[in-house]
Amino acid sequence: MTQFLIPVLAFGAVATAFFVVVQYFSIQTRIHGRLPTSSLTDVEPGQPFSGVHSFIAARFDEKRFGIVGNVREKLRRSLIRAGFFKEYAVNYYIFARIASVLGLPTIVYIVSTIGLRSIPGALEILLVSIAALIGLAAPDAYISRRQRLLAQKYRQIFPDFLDLVVICIDAGLSLGAALDRVKTEILKQNRELGINLEIMGAEMRAGRSMIEALESFADRLGLDESGSFVTMLRQSFELGSDVGDSLRIYSDEMRDKRLLRAEELANKLSVKMVLPLSFFIFPVVLLVVMLPVVIKLLTVLR
Repeated sequence: MTQFLIPVLAFGAVATAFFVVVQYFSIQTRIHGRLPTSSLTDVEPGQPFSGVHSFIAARFDEKRFGIVGNVREKLRRSLIRAGFFKEYAVNYYIFARIASVLGLPTIVYIVSTIGLRSIPGALEILLVSIAALIGLAAPDAYISRRQRLLAQKYRQIFPDFLDLVVICIDAGLSLGAALDRVKTEILKQNRELGINLEIMGAEMRAGRSMIEALESFADRLGLDESGSFVTMLRQSFELGSDVGDSLRIYSDEMRDKRLLRAEELANKLSVKMVLPLSFFIFPVVLLVVMLPVVIKLLTVLR
């Protein structure tokens, strides 16, 4: 009787908690639907999950958790490099960090208590501790992975971006007008790079110089190529050389680097194929070759 009572009670507790949470968010959604939209939420009340968004934006403010000053700027820069540009991205990061640290150990504890009741208590504590460590590192690991993936996409599209800028400059546009012209085309190919270009244009319209806006643009991308791009433009402005020629030479270099990276990945392919060949294809080939011999030997021995 006890072995059936514990799962039933656990299911009832989880269902009750889920019902309470749903009711709370439903009430919050109706309340926020009657109030003016706050500038912090940045979501219309009628949109899906507006209540959840309002709750996260209001309850997980960075100032409440002591994330201010240089710590906030560093976290904000990291989130922008990962492709999270909204002002409330820090709030969602705090929520994800707390939810993963508390939720993952809780799930592991419930599973180990209900499904693995025969394990020792020390092993259960070890599993919960490992889950807490994984939950602590999971948000940062996800952000780092997104930064690496975006960096690869930026490197792939950066030569095309420079080619478009060169075409616009050769057509008679200034550098600022060329950057403003190509951002719509880049936005179709890569959303994150297009948003970075829009932010750079907004900074220049707000009064920042072009070099300062370009430096901020390179810092948001976090690429060596973008830093070299800004350095090249600064030298062109200071020395008075033709920006179009400098961009054309730099674009050719970037295209050569992209080709070299593609060749490097192609050369690594043969090494990466060794493992699947050894474990999946070679045993099958060996079985096909040796099976008739084994059958013949068994027939002769009989």
